[in-house]
Amino acid sequence: MSKYVRLCPNCKSKSNENSSLRGCGYSTFLEENEYICEVCGKTVTDLKMLTEDYRILIKVSPEPKFIESMIQLQETDIVEYNLKMSQFRTQVQQQENSRAQAANTVKCPRCGSTNITAGQRGFSLLTGFVGSGKTVNRCANCGHKWRP
Repeated sequence: MSKYVRLCPNCKSKSNENSSLRGCGYSTFLEENEYICEVCGKTVTDLKMLTEDYRILIKVSPEPKFIESMIQLQETDIVEYNLKMSQFRTQVQQQENSRAQAANTVKCPRCGSTNITAGQRGFSLLTGFVGSGKTVNRCANCGHKWRP
């Protein structure tokens, strides 16, 4: 796989599923550095943008004009481009960390609250001390109890 993004100049102007700003994965190898788009038949060109940078930009905003302006910025002012890419990398990393943290957070199955306490089941009039040593989660919002 190339370390640079390959885009089809013809699909680029269309706003459909095969838009080049989504990345043209439909290309057939012709000669040494020449590829053809299997969707429209035009020659696919390599941008001077790394695939890693392109993926970060898509995560920040899949808007085609945003991607095009970043490609233009890279060509005209590489220092400003690198500063912006550094900011975008930090932003994407923070988003991924917050998603991972949210996925690992315990929530009440009844109300969705994250205000959860864990403790011993305790004594019951019905069962007495049977099972009183087992751990249960309790929602501080609605009072729902469940096994961890």
